[in-house]
Amino acid sequence: MSGLSHPFRDPDVPPETLFRWFQAEERLYPVAMVMPERYEAVVRLVGRVSEQLRATCLDLATLVQVDTDGEVAEMAKRLVMADPAMATDLDLALVAGAACSIRYRELAAARGH
Repeated sequence: MSGLSHPFRDPDVPPETLFRWFQAEERLYPVAMVMPERYEAVVRLVGRVSEQLRATCLDLATLVQVDTDGEVAEMAKRLVMADPAMATDLDLALVAGAACSIRYRELAAARGH
């Protein structure tokens, strides 16, 4: 990232991490415009990963740590493998980032930011 000011600021989350999470959502969801049948699979998988993050990440520090450790991408991979109806060619890094973005917003809202 350059020295330009940007909206990805939170004292509890590195700016490059926030940027990656928000960018994942921006890159993932437009698939609906091109392939609506894929959108449903994407939303379902992001939702399932988000549910797991709600259960396991009760604060921002934990969310950042599980993302940094690659655990969120592993969650997505396990969910895809456990559900034969789930598309296996989804970009799991984007799914993980989008789920982290959702959980981040929930945690940030809960603390009043």
